[in-house]
Amino acid sequence: MTSPDRHDRQRLMPGWDQSRIAGATAVVAGVGALGNEVAKNLGLLGFGRLILCDPDTVAAHNLSRTVLFDANDLGRPKAEAAARTLARVAPETAVEARVDGLVRGVGIGELADADVVLGCLDTRWARLQLLERCTMAGVPLVDGGTHPWGGEVRLRVDPAEPCYGCTLTPAERWGSEVPASCAELGDQPLPASILSSSLVAGWMAATAARQVLGVPLPWRFLSVDIAIGDTAPVLVDRDPECPHHSAIGEPARATVSRDDTVGELLGALPPRSEPLAWAEFPPPQECYRCHGVCEPGYGYREPTIECPHCGDWLRLRRTTRIREASSGTKLAELGIAPHEVLAVRSSDGEYSWLRLG
Repeated sequence: MTSPDRHDRQRLMPGWDQSRIAGATAVVAGVGALGNEVAKNLGLLGFGRLILCDPDTVAAHNLSRTVLFDANDLGRPKAEAAARTLARVAPETAVEARVDGLVRGVGIGELADADVVLGCLDTRWARLQLLERCTMAGVPLVDGGTHPWGGEVRLRVDPAEPCYGCTLTPAERWGSEVPASCAELGDQPLPASILSSSLVAGWMAATAARQVLGVPLPWRFLSVDIAIGDTAPVLVDRDPECPHHSAIGEPARATVSRDDTVGELLGALPPRSEPLAWAEFPPPQECYRCHGVCEPGYGYREPTIECPHCGDWLRLRRTTRIREASSGTKLAELGIAPHEVLAVRSSDGEYSWLRLG
């Protein structure tokens, strides 16, 4: 007796190819309300692999807008809670949870290997960060946002196309990292419900599926407005000053991975090469008083640290120069993501790209 086919009705859809969906990898950045719905939709569609990236934990206000969380998940990492539920409701989909921010959670090489990336983020800075990394990777990006009675969906297939950054002023492109839900009304979060999340997520999942199936879409920006009953494309012009349009091409491949050490990475590069991390970390620092060495670790977030040798307080310096870390430190301990692509400055000042194994 053959096992029942979960997707037999989908296979009847004109132009549908379940084998292409099953072979596809999608990265979902942000697994709150919008990302929860997107991940659920992609899992039920039968996407072969999902990478869920989110540094936050489940809060009570998430529960009215997230089908992949319940009260037992309060305080747990969102990515892990969503992955656990997806294992039950979409058992054919392999799900990986990355409990970290985008830069430390998913490398540019992994983005390049994905078929599509879906952005479900709540700050302008995070959206632009995702946009830039997808641009460098050359991977299609489906970016979404919501407001109380609707939202937007933005598709960018080619780095040369107009993008979210093109809709912003230069000042807005360097805006705050504070979530819009917290910043725009002071201490009062913005109103939200499952209504707009479910509609925008449906459009995002459908857009991702069409991208994987190779069916082109005639629009790039879509406005969804429940209040007036309208969903319509929006035309956006390319801003020649927008910096988010340069792909990096095919980087060189390294023999080391994030599980190797700083010393092993430096040993695999030409002498005096300067590999750079994407996120700053606090390197070992000498105490001004006793000259002992303090090693706070990359995850240390405070601006000062107490010297373990004399008890004096030091103001920490931060850097992106991997060479400044201890040679025995693993690259993962510096917050470097799996299959990251690093910029490497040569001794003569030229830059190249290096993908970690």
